[in-house]
Amino acid sequence: MGYSAYKEAIALADLGHVITVVHGNSDITNYRDPRITFLHLSINTTPLIGLGIYYFKIRQLFKKQINLTKFDAIYIQSLEFGLVNLARLNIPIFYFARSTMTGLQNALRSEGIKMSPLARIVHLLLVTLERRCMYYSRVIFVKSHSMVSEIMSLYGINSKKIAVITGGIDTKDFQIETELSYEACKRKLGIPLDKYIVLYAGRIVPQKGLIYLVKAALNLLPEPSFAVVIVGANMSKSYTKSTKRLLVNTNHQNSFHFLGQVDQLDMPLIFNLADCVVTPSLYEPFGMVNLQAASLGKTVITTNVTGSADLLADYPNIKIVKPGSVEAIESTLREVLSLKTQKDQLSIDLSGYSWRNVAEKLSRYFILS
Repeated sequence: MGYSAYKEAIALADLGHVITVVHGNSDITNYRDPRITFLHLSINTTPLIGLGIYYFKIRQLFKKQINLTKFDAIYIQSLEFGLVNLARLNIPIFYFARSTMTGLQNALRSEGIKMSPLARIVHLLLVTLERRCMYYSRVIFVKSHSMVSEIMSLYGINSKKIAVITGGIDTKDFQIETELSYEACKRKLGIPLDKYIVLYAGRIVPQKGLIYLVKAALNLLPEPSFAVVIVGANMSKSYTKSTKRLLVNTNHQNSFHFLGQVDQLDMPLIFNLADCVVTPSLYEPFGMVNLQAASLGKTVITTNVTGSADLLADYPNIKIVKPGSVEAIESTLREVLSLKTQKDQLSIDLSGYSWRNVAEKLSRYFILS
C-alpha cells in the first residue's frame, strides 16, 4: 500500500465510507487509521512461482475473510487482483490504471532493454491480468489524459469507460520550512550551505531516467556549484550500479548524494531543501513529484511524456524537455542554474487537487453504481 493509496483511503473514510484495504506491505507502521480495516496479503516476488502462490492466497482471502455481501464496490489498484474470478463477483468493480504493462514495456524497449524468455512469459501473464481488471471494471480511473489515449490505443478500451481523476496533494502536508531547517538538513547531509540543490525523487528504475540527469550534471560540474540529491528506493540493482558507475574515476562523487528510500512523511523537508526538482522520466503516466514540488514553488524540469505536465502547463517554474536527452536536460539545467531563481516565489494553487477532492469524485462513481 503506497502513500497515495493510503491518502485516498483516508479521504474516502472522511466522507463516511467504510473501507477495507487489502495490501502487500510488510510494514505499514505509519499507515494507521482506526476507521480502516487493513488485511495484509504478502506478495512473493519470485517470477511465476510468486503469482502462483498469490493466486491461492487471494482465493482463500475471498473465501474466508471477505464477505462480499457487506461491500458495495471493489476498487482495484493492483493488477494482481486479476487473479480473482472477477466474473463471479456480484458487486461493481472499479480499476485504477496507474500505468500499463504494455506502455511501460514499449518505453523500456525504446531504451534497448531486452527481456529474458522468463520475463516475457511473466510480462504476458501480467498483461492478461491487467486486461481482466479493465474488462470487468465498470470504470477505469486514470490520473491523466495521456493515460486515456494509452489505454484506448493499446487495449482497445472505449473512452466512455475511462474517467480522469487528477489530483492527490494536500498543501498542509507541504509547507515552506524555515531557513534554519534548510541549513540543518544540508549540514546533516554534508552539503555546503552555499550549494544549489538539484533533487531527483523517485524509484531508481530505467523508466525514471535518472541516468540522463546524472550524465547531464556531470557535464556541468564543477561549475556552477551545485549538488544532486537522489531520493528513491533501489528497485533495480543493475540500473543503480550502472548509474553509480558513471561517478567512478571522476572528481565529482561528493556532489551526488544517494539517500535511498525516504519515508513519505519526511519528504516535505527534502523538497524544501531543493532549489530545482528534475523528473527525467521516459515513461510517467502522472508524476506526483511534480505537483509536490510546484506546491512549494520549486523549479521543475520534467519530460513531455509526463502526465502532470499538462496540469502544470501554466506554472511559470516548469521546464519541459525531451525524454532520454542528456543535451536537453543539460542545457535546461544550465539555464536554471544561471538564473538561480530565489526559493519559493512562484508557488501554484493546488487546493483544487486535494485528496478530499479526489475522494469526492471517486464517490460519485461508487454511489451511482
